[in-house]
Amino acid sequence: MKTENKQIKASSWALGILFVISAVVLVLFFGFGYGETYYSNNKNLTAPHYTGLLLFWLYALVGICIVAVLGFGLSNALRNLKVKTKSQKRTGFAGWVFLFTFALIAASYFLADTSSVTLGDNSIEDTLWVLKLSDVCLYSIYGLVVVSIVCSILSMLGIFKAKK
Repeated sequence: MKTENKQIKASSWALGILFVISAVVLVLFFGFGYGETYYSNNKNLTAPHYTGLLLFWLYALVGICIVAVLGFGLSNALRNLKVKTKSQKRTGFAGWVFLFTFALIAASYFLADTSSVTLGDNSIEDTLWVLKLSDVCLYSIYGLVVVSIVCSILSMLGIFKAKK
């Protein structure tokens, strides 16, 4: 019981720290430095100075999320392996989550298209790994959104309630 309280306290602190850093990055992005002007699509566009910082922080948050989900899923799966008696209850669906994640990424990879794309400044992107990675990310997001909507609806219907 005490370890659960420590985990909750640690995750609350981590969430608070990430929130504060995110707030600082957003204040820097929206509040300071609109001086870089460049020409694109027959228009002069002004870009914030801290665009790179914002993108880096967003990538870091996505990475932290992926590591946390996989780490907690793996730790839950390993904890379930240690269950020895019938009175100890196995919890979670870690194996199914990993299997679904692998299947979704594999399907996204095979569905990904590598035909060249015209960007906003009329340049053509034809780097195969960039096109493949972009499509895999987009298809994975689409699949995860559909699954989360379905699971939310099933949860509201009471399908996932614990049996007594």
